[in-house]
Amino acid sequence: MTANPDFPPTIRIGILVYEGFEPIDVWGFTEAFAISRFIGTDYQSPPPYPFKVKLIANEVRPDGRKNATPAPVKSENGARVAPDMFRDDALKQPFDLFMIPGGNTGPLLDSSQPKAVKDLIAWVKAMDKLCKLTTSVCTGAAVLAHSGLLDGKPAATNHAAFAWVTQFGPRVLWDNVSRWVDAGKYVTSAGVSAGTDMAFHLVDRLAGRAVAEAAARQAEYDWHRDPQQPIFYPEQAPVPTSFPAS
Repeated sequence: MTANPDFPPTIRIGILVYEGFEPIDVWGFTEAFAISRFIGTDYQSPPPYPFKVKLIANEVRPDGRKNATPAPVKSENGARVAPDMFRDDALKQPFDLFMIPGGNTGPLLDSSQPKAVKDLIAWVKAMDKLCKLTTSVCTGAAVLAHSGLLDGKPAATNHAAFAWVTQFGPRVLWDNVSRWVDAGKYVTSAGVSAGTDMAFHLVDRLAGRAVAEAAARQAEYDWHRDPQQPIFYPEQAPVPTSFPAS
């Protein structure tokens, strides 16, 4: 945390970005923190701010290359991002919270790549020891579950991918209804936009309800504050994924 005599310490947030991450899992989550301001300041005010967000590459620093920078990372069917640091360098930073987003998460846990999986899980556990809060959005919960960090704790994940994710954590107390679950140190959300709702909840928890409400209003975001309140969309005909041969 960054100290300041006039405001509470700035809370540092690290987000893992990997090839195929879901854009809104990262940017919706980020927005809740990025738009937050201390009481008595507004959107145009200069730093310090309540939160600082950094993107962490799923890549380690090449040996002997002090000036190396992480390669851009492409989101799922979307834009590329430029991570702020390598994965191993993040362990030297004073992060308070870290998050693993969902998306094309399967390759992160590919059993045919045991060393890569083992190294990632070791890093996740190290980050967990470093941070006060460990969080995930959508299928990112599969990584936390595979690490064992969620064993015996309630957790949420993408409802559409529930069967796939839960196989990585049979000892997790999975919630197949809630949009997010706050289990103390571990806070996990269901799919996609649920991560944004969870992020505003975390702003509330870490910086106070007034800051969270002001941030949601500034973002013009319809914050769903109750994680157990279902959201019903208009009923639609199913969209075909393939067409019969003509």
